[in-house]
Amino acid sequence: MSGWMYLLITVAVVYWVFRGGFRRLNAAKARGDMISYQAGSPERNWALALAHPTAYHAMQGGFACDLGGADEALAKQLRPMILHHLGLRTDLGEEQVRQQLPGALRQRWFTLDLQRLQRSDEPRAAMAFACARVAFFVRCARLLDWIDEAAQWQVLMLNAQRAQQCFGSWLEFGQAYAQGRAQWVAQGRSDVLGKVVSTEEVATWVTEEQHPWHCMDWKLPLDETEVEHTNSASGTAAA
Repeated sequence: MSGWMYLLITVAVVYWVFRGGFRRLNAAKARGDMISYQAGSPERNWALALAHPTAYHAMQGGFACDLGGADEALAKQLRPMILHHLGLRTDLGEEQVRQQLPGALRQRWFTLDLQRLQRSDEPRAAMAFACARVAFFVRCARLLDWIDEAAQWQVLMLNAQRAQQCFGSWLEFGQAYAQGRAQWVAQGRSDVLGKVVSTEEVATWVTEEQHPWHCMDWKLPLDETEVEHTNSASGTAAA
């Protein structure tokens, strides 16, 4: 066999190996495996992981890595939900949203999904669901370029601290989230996930080797300097 033939065979083998590797990588990102969390720090990854079930159903691998903006179809789907969730009119123009949303977000983020609870709602379940929804919609607002980086991380890190203080593990948070989602859907409401989540699913997620709720330490110290930095940056931008 000639040297050229050996070379061609080697190139073909390398091509198929790399092709298979890229396919596996893309599949892992689409599932939202831990490898897809590249938001800049373990703390930021943790803050985004609160929204994992909805985020990776809605936008797959584009949630916790570098944001490249939403395509037209995704933006059209997300726009009214984000504005409604954050208490803004859905008929606002893009520039109006950019002017009004940062202030509204800082003033209201901690009350979202908690201000109109039903008498039968379990408060801790509602809190878990609210933490997940805040993480999702704030990240989506950044995806649509409605808020800047500082405003985004200021709220996301405060929301992460709230979740960590209210729950003791990913399993505890996830089971409360499942209950909160069930009582929310029971009122006839829906979102991009479009279904309830069972406690059995949550129990599976926290044991899956590559799932962020298994890989991430619930007790990860959420660096106070991260929040202080984003608070400072936000204040500087506002000035």
